[in-house]
Amino acid sequence: MYVERAFVLDMPLQRAWTFLNEPQEVGRCLPGCHTVELVEPGTYKASVGFRAGPVKASFDVQIVTAEERPPEFAAYTMRGADRDGGSKVSAECTLALAALDARRTQVTYTSKAHIVGRLGKFAGGIMQKFADGINDQFVAALVRRSGELDASAANAAEVSVETGESLLVRFFRRIVLGLKAVFGQQAG
Repeated sequence: MYVERAFVLDMPLQRAWTFLNEPQEVGRCLPGCHTVELVEPGTYKASVGFRAGPVKASFDVQIVTAEERPPEFAAYTMRGADRDGGSKVSAECTLALAALDARRTQVTYTSKAHIVGRLGKFAGGIMQKFADGINDQFVAALVRRSGELDASAANAAEVSVETGESLLVRFFRRIVLGLKAVFGQQAG
């Protein structure tokens, strides 16, 4: 089964790279993902569950970074098994990023997945439609979450600027009051 998606994140290239390499952020966007944890740099474990037609599956998977060229490209391998032992999955995935401009990043990802066992018995078209639906939800959640994070970062920057301006105003006010006190005392 092959999946390819291209979408735009409203964040600069480096920030998009950082976001897409944060396992907790990506995990919260993947439908059915229960947990994601770092095993060691470049290796992650995840617990994912879903229902495809009459089959319900819960997979424990390991994701390993196979190649990385920050902030533009990464390749990953994924291997896992259904907790009931009825299905196994393996996939080779790529992630490519390109700056569209200073504030937007084009993201293209691909996945070649191989499923054997109960889920592998489904006709290719049914599994492909299911995978396409999951991936559409995943992309929508990534775009939404990146927008939330970008808005939070913008708000934090505004607060920082406002706080900085307030501190600056207070600083100058103290200087002026100090000068008035000094010059007022000298005149008297």
